[in-house]
Amino acid sequence: MGASKSWNNFTVTAPGEAVNSPDSIMSYKQIYYSDKYDDEKYEYRHVMLPKDIAKRVPKTHLMSETEWRNLGVQQSQGWVHYMIHQPEPHILLFRRPLPNQKA
Repeated sequence: MGASKSWNNFTVTAPGEAVNSPDSIMSYKQIYYSDKYDDEKYEYRHVMLPKDIAKRVPKTHLMSETEWRNLGVQQSQGWVHYMIHQPEPHILLFRRPLPNQKA
């Protein structure tokens, strides 16, 4: 991956490369991860983003794993961004199949 370059207080990185500015590190520390909960098919969790990260969430589609990881969300593989709750777009809703279940 290419090196990050700063330009007029903006940090430009290669796709998928983390931004390590002091502001972004503080924001990542402010991401809240709920406890996991489940039903008969899925395990669920929600992730609450601080405002500065939430404004980067796309409004037109559910995010791929690459997209939510690029926002700084950190969780194990298999989680899918499955729903947008319009009144609270800063809360990301994730689910993954329970073991021995198929999506």
